Amino acid sequence: MVTFQECLNEYLTQLDCTARELSAVSGISAPVISRYRRGTQRPEPDGEQWKKLAAGIATLAQERGLEEITRMTVETAFQEALTSWEAFDKDRFCRNLNELLDAFAISNMELARYLSYDASYLSRIRSGQRTPRDAAAFALSVGRFVARRCQSDGERKQLAALMGADLPADAGNEEYARRVARYLCEGTSPENAGNMDRFLQKIDEFDLEEYIRVIHFDEMKAPTSPIQLPTARFYTGLPELMEAQLDFLKATVLSRSTSPVTMYSDLPMTEMSKDSQFPKKWMFGMAMMLKKGLRLNMIHNVDRLFHEMMLGLESFIPMYMTGQISPYYLSGMQTSAFRHMLWVSGAAALQGECIAGHIGDGRLYLTNRKTEVAHYQKQAGQLLKRASPLMEIYGPDRKEAFAHFLREDSAEIGSRRSLLSDLPLYTIGDDLAKRILSRCGISEQSGIMDFVNAERQRVEHILEHSRVSDVLPAISEEEFSRYPLGLSLAGMFYPGDIRLTYPEYQEYLEQCDAFAREHPGYTCQRDTNPPFRNIQITILEGSRVMVTKNKSPVIHFVIRHPKMCAAIENMVLPVVEPQPEERSEER
Repeated sequence: MVTFQECLNEYLTQLDCTARELSAVSGISAPVISRYRRGTQRPEPDGEQWKKLAAGIATLAQERGLEEITRMTVETAFQEALTSWEAFDKDRFCRNLNELLDAFAISNMELARYLSYDASYLSRIRSGQRTPRDAAAFALSVGRFVARRCQSDGERKQLAALMGADLPADAGNEEYARRVARYLCEGTSPENAGNMDRFLQKIDEFDLEEYIRVIHFDEMKAPTSPIQLPTARFYTGLPELMEAQLDFLKATVLSRSTSPVTMYSDLPMTEMSKDSQFPKKWMFGMAMMLKKGLRLNMIHNVDRLFHEMMLGLESFIPMYMTGQISPYYLSGMQTSAFRHMLWVSGAAALQGECIAGHIGDGRLYLTNRKTEVAHYQKQAGQLLKRASPLMEIYGPDRKEAFAHFLREDSAEIGSRRSLLSDLPLYTIGDDLAKRILSRCGISEQSGIMDFVNAERQRVEHILEHSRVSDVLPAISEEEFSRYPLGLSLAGMFYPGDIRLTYPEYQEYLEQCDAFAREHPGYTCQRDTNPPFRNIQITILEGSRVMVTKNKSPVIHFVIRHPKMCAAIENMVLPVVEPQPEERSEER
């Protein structure tokens, strides 16, 4: 069955047009069209967006003399693509069904009663042992039950967020039911990819220098006047729990210790975040620890819904960019009954717990007694040993470690796919590289040329055992004048920009094609509407993903968490436009 994404891209290929051209005639923004093309978003079947696109495509077809493409034929194709069920995936269906029912504490018994199912048969559906005979009808029935069950604005908001849907709380039950059915049968890949796409967009757009300027980070100063903190104290009730965290941060910032800080918590933060001042004070305390130069081992709580996990991680992007944070996660170790906190620095320890759903009755214990801090440091070390890296972060201070990672990566067997915002360094010829460096007035060229050749050798070594596929930015001269490309030197943490001219860029593209002809395991394709300007994404399929920030600052994230990796792998990469010679053959 043809998806909407495939249908839209087929029309754009036939029309030989870009998202920007379609945007101009349809009234739909180019970024939204790009998300439709990548499959990270899709118009609602009963909405107006796809009808506007159909009208725009018909207008472009008329201008190009393609009489067989009319508004009626396009609307029919779009409607079929939007309303048809995609191929049923049992594992995905079970996963989504369980996530939905668990999120709202819906028991098998009450759902079975509503569906007139045997509860044991429903259990087998949830475990994957059985498949509903009519998955679409089953999913719609589940959707109607969930819509009737979730009536408050808070529940509706939670349900919409779970599905990645933009639905108002006052939407009708049937509208929610249909959306639940789509979520169950069509899967979460586009929505999860959308959450990941937003996370990547934030990294792409983030400028550390601008962030520092806005929050006046350079002007921050730790308080010098004495602050009397108790040697040891218990904190109970929500206001005191917030006070305890701020007291820990103060004790750590004001101490002479430069020991690393380990922080783990799965305490619910929703109620605390509603306080008008606490989030600001908490972030200020975190910033002051980084300002002091402390290294933070953050053990994130990822045992929650994907979109909630990603929203939490987004808030840490500024801190990740400092290179002072090592993020970890615990896999399958949390319990549903208790929530815990353990923060330890060289000067203080904060430890406590609450019963799930009862944060207001929780209790925390803050101590700066040396023997007790040593005890909790030992516990933190044991916890870190059981944690897995959420991602490895390589900044300029870890240049040698990153070089070691690249050497190990080159020996690992597995297909690699990359989405690039600059052209790959390993495809450039020495002569072109030297001409670019000379034109830019780079006096010390030997180090850069050594890195260019090392990159070429590294990729050629990978091609001896695995395939490499790159999606390259193929942009017009007008686009290039606004967003010029440069040499991709992030791997050597080069501090400046070495910009290309448009003729150099065109010659460089030709050399990418030549490299592909000379190396059978390598393919490069073109994207005329690249989604990112400042990051490059490389996927080692089934293993890990590397996200490289080209500048402001140069930093590399090697992501290993299975859910995050799967979301990026499932995020459909931008559609590749046929190359000029292919278009001429088709037409």
